[in-house]
Amino acid sequence: MKAKNLCAVVIFLLAIVSLSWADGPGPNNAITDVPGIYVGHYTGSYLTGTTVVLANPPAVGGVSQRGGSPGTRETDLLNPVNRVDIVNAVVLSGGSAYGLETASGVMQCLENQGIGFPVGGGNVVPIVPAAILFDLGRCEAPYDYRPDFSFGMQACLAVASGPVAQGNVGAGAGAVSGGLKGGIGTASIVLDNGIIIGAIVAVNSVGRTFDENGNLYAASLELDNEFDILRPGKADKGPKGKKKDKPPKAKKEFLKNTTIAVVAANVELTKAQITKIAQMADDGLARAIRPSHTPYDGDTVFALGTGEISMASLGDPSYVVYQIGSAAADVLARAVVHAILSAESTPCYESYCDNFDKACKKEKKKKQRGK
Repeated sequence: MKAKNLCAVVIFLLAIVSLSWADGPGPNNAITDVPGIYVGHYTGSYLTGTTVVLANPPAVGGVSQRGGSPGTRETDLLNPVNRVDIVNAVVLSGGSAYGLETASGVMQCLENQGIGFPVGGGNVVPIVPAAILFDLGRCEAPYDYRPDFSFGMQACLAVASGPVAQGNVGAGAGAVSGGLKGGIGTASIVLDNGIIIGAIVAVNSVGRTFDENGNLYAASLELDNEFDILRPGKADKGPKGKKKDKPPKAKKEFLKNTTIAVVAANVELTKAQITKIAQMADDGLARAIRPSHTPYDGDTVFALGTGEISMASLGDPSYVVYQIGSAAADVLARAVVHAILSAESTPCYESYCDNFDKACKKEKKKKQRGK
């Protein structure tokens, strides 16, 4: 067989294998579908807030940091060459660099419960990496109002399994994406071999999540009709066939950005393996947001392996990492779409669904039924 034909056959077989992975979203279509992962939000009086992702039991952690303006804490610890190999929680927060203080509140919350890395004498040091986005002063909020120790404590106390609130909550409260309101979104997938992968993301990007016609870049990745939207490029037409809705003029807020996320899988992984998964998952941002990883974004993606399923039971470790990382990128991209569809307009920023009202008419009906 010629090399060219052999290559085509290999690509075809890989495509078939990849299609067989997905059984669909988990029961909550959220990162909390991964056993041992809990989420808590705290939303401030103004447009800012904090989100905590708790791993209990602790998870092995990794990180991918590709944005040009990062604000992070404890990411060096996640380097595979460094000693500590557990993560108790990850914090996503507004407040720019000031918001990193929220991780101290989470540490205190966990220490009060005896959760953390044991250091002898019954004492623990909770391992809590964090990343922040810029939302200071939005909608004329006081510039000195930002997430602090108390935000982290309250978000930690609110952690729960089950459904996860999305949109204008927690770290997504003040988020803006490509001139429209951003927010928090989450998604999950269950593979046919029992692997569960989830993601949660706060979308506050320079880039947009949709094209010039309003079509969401990652909408084609949906599972089980989860987005339930029309394609605005085809649907939003006036009576004379003219487009009714137009994308907003971008509000250039360079340096006021960053998309931050956590992905998790229920598999026993090493620090090196989870780091590779974080790097692969990070591609999900580029699938859903264009451009991504700009000099003005501090895009950061954490990854957690909870260890519920042993690697030995799954086969070749390299293939398992390939499988999880590939799926995680799509899950993260889907979470971005959920963030945009769940976001609600504020006095200063219109939401995607208010700008493309026909495309989101089903989404609006679901919200109304929920109320």
